[in-house]
Amino acid sequence: MSDSTITVTGNDQMTTITRQFGIGLVSITALALAACGGSGSGGTGAEVGDQSQTPPPATGSPPPAGTTGTFNLSISDAPIKDAAKVCVRFDGVELKHADSDDRETIDFDQPVVVNLLDYQGANSHPIVTGAEVPAGEYEWIRLKVAAERGLSGGANDSDPTSAACDDETENSYLVRESGGVFNLYIPSGSQRGLQLIKDIIIAVNRTGDYTAEWDLGKSFNGPPGQLPDVMMKPVVKLVANNEVGTLVGGVADELIAWEACDAEFPPSVYVFDDGVEPNPFDDPFAEDDAIATGLVEQQLQEDGSMPWRYSIGFLLAGNYEVAYTCNGDLFAPLAGKPAEILLEEVTTVDFLAEDAPGTLIGQVDSAFFDSDAPESGFCDSTVTPMVYVFEDGVEPSFVVDAVATGDVALDATSEQYGYSIPLMAAAYNAAFTCTGTDFIPATGKFAEILPGAATMVDFLAEDAPPPVGSLSGEVAAELVEAESCVADFVPAVYVFDEGVTPNDTDEPVATGPVAMDSTEAYVYLIEDLVADTYTAAFTCTGTDFVPVDGKEAVITIGEDTPLHFVVGDAP
Repeated sequence: MSDSTITVTGNDQMTTITRQFGIGLVSITALALAACGGSGSGGTGAEVGDQSQTPPPATGSPPPAGTTGTFNLSISDAPIKDAAKVCVRFDGVELKHADSDDRETIDFDQPVVVNLLDYQGANSHPIVTGAEVPAGEYEWIRLKVAAERGLSGGANDSDPTSAACDDETENSYLVRESGGVFNLYIPSGSQRGLQLIKDIIIAVNRTGDYTAEWDLGKSFNGPPGQLPDVMMKPVVKLVANNEVGTLVGGVADELIAWEACDAEFPPSVYVFDDGVEPNPFDDPFAEDDAIATGLVEQQLQEDGSMPWRYSIGFLLAGNYEVAYTCNGDLFAPLAGKPAEILLEEVTTVDFLAEDAPGTLIGQVDSAFFDSDAPESGFCDSTVTPMVYVFEDGVEPSFVVDAVATGDVALDATSEQYGYSIPLMAAAYNAAFTCTGTDFIPATGKFAEILPGAATMVDFLAEDAPPPVGSLSGEVAAELVEAESCVADFVPAVYVFDEGVTPNDTDEPVATGPVAMDSTEAYVYLIEDLVADTYTAAFTCTGTDFVPVDGKEAVITIGEDTPLHFVVGDAP
């Protein structure tokens, strides 16, 4: 076996390419990591992986003439908090053929040390330029990263406050904004490097441009390691530059100065897969987490203005949901904005002042939660009290989906029950429930939400429906089937206010038809009578009542009051 090398010029240094043949099978263990920081999901990006053994020595011969293409590789990054610089040392790249165990090894004559924080958004830094490799399909590439434990990465960094890295560092390192230089290590990284699994095609006499998009925000979410070393579990995606586009846009000053902003959280734009509602960027491996982020920063324009803008590069072509946040929890807009990324094109999505959600806030009368108050007959102590928000004009109902909901809780400081619900600027109908079946008020309350503002809607005791009971009983057959009854008139029990003599001119409080039940008895039922004292009478003509002066009916909250009409009641 013999070695042959090809030397090309890239990044102002000499690069040595070594072909490796007939090595035997190599065990690959995939470390499936969620993608973020500039590439889409769905398996088209490369995932970080491990290799179980150190690559053997390279052997082989140069490829025949007319069978090669050109391979270019760049590095880019998504933002991270509390990092002044992340200096990563690259010593080379290895590509594995898809149809064999052959590999192409690109060793750098001089290490390439890159501050990843300098190359965010659509910016990238080339680490391999003009490397001639055999044309064909490759199964993965491996980044040879110097990231070992116990070394002194950054020991010779003369100015940790500057963006420049120590070009002669023996290892990768991290400088925190809060202070300190820390050696970076990747578990088994010295043997395995960073394996990026992706189908890579290099055409004959053509150039294949690729970018390794590094998501630092997720790369440091693993165990912290033992200081002064910091463990990094890299989340990296490999994308073909001809498969991606760029997302840019502006952010209104009002959103930057939004009251909801957290001073310690950098204003950012998050990109989610199409159909995914924007959600907090907490879980590095969540399926519905953001797939890319970009910092919002002021950019000097030719006219001297300094608008707030963002740029997110290397997004796979497709549809996405995009939202702005300045605290990590509240997004503008709440539902995100659609963005269609086109191949090798720039898509613009701006975030305007009116995209800021407003807030529906208010208090709920403590009478609903007071066991001695009449309103307590409405509430169910086992049900969480909530405010439901519906579209304007939609009557509260559990059949119709609510736009949003919010729990009602007791504030320990004010000792008041209250709620807070973020909503997009629009008109809504809001109602309170503490039963899970009934709403207060039954028709809801109108609420107009303005961008970035709070709208107050309180739910008072008087908004509750009055406490009710029911009235029921039997009516003697002789009364229902009397000769004086009108054939076309439905026999009924009429309920009047207390003291009102039954008549056909005063409006009754309620009526209930009399009908035969399964036992062939004539019965009636009148529900939802407000607790009070009434006068009730039976009629089968609509003009003559039994008894003439009516009967007293006392309705009790939540109870059924029996009241029967017998033959002796007839005049």
